[in-house]
Amino acid sequence: MPTPQASELLRPRLLEGVSVFVAGAPPPIAPSGTSTDALGASVRSACAALGARVSAWRVIAEPTAAAGQGAEPAAEQAVGDALADAGSIAVAVIDAASLFARAAGGEGDGHPDGARSALVASLDATWSITRAVVNLALLPERAGGRIVYLAPAPTAGQYADAALAGLENLSRTLSIEWARYGITAITLAPGAHTPASEVALLTAYLASHAGAYFSGCLLDLRGP
Repeated sequence: MPTPQASELLRPRLLEGVSVFVAGAPPPIAPSGTSTDALGASVRSACAALGARVSAWRVIAEPTAAAGQGAEPAAEQAVGDALADAGSIAVAVIDAASLFARAAGGEGDGHPDGARSALVASLDATWSITRAVVNLALLPERAGGRIVYLAPAPTAGQYADAALAGLENLSRTLSIEWARYGITAITLAPGAHTPASEVALLTAYLASHAGAYFSGCLLDLRGP
């Protein structure tokens, strides 16, 4: 049975007028030589289908540079471009799963030191994007906002569980630190076989007014 699209399960035009910023990294090249972006593309498509104004940015820095000083100016430039185009950002969706996959792919599979570096690089890149969105878009508007972290699946590679733990801790901490500004943060954890469309559906729901009721928690799709 085909998986329903977000627009079929949620009220039409649910996200009309909502500006959604989706950030992630280009996925590694598959053995076939093709590159897929199922998760990010599904999120963008689901939000747009429900009426959202969607801006997207792909982090193109090399994995080892993602944790360096070059990441923050690039993130700030991307957020500035999104603001110039849409006028505001109400919801930031950070595809940390793609950031982790890109970093892990660039560090060499099977090497503990490289895997640990990939973990740090992906989390640092996530934080650089988060800080740029909050400082340039959410705080100046004083209208609150939402941050949604998409964590890597358990099978994404070594330290995928550690990446999820870091994202969960980040969302819990920020939900407390930024509660006074009306900014919420949440982490979504897909399972090994969670369809991209299911992640997109839940992300679109979190971008709606109902999503404001969730903050500082983990939405766990990994199953038993």
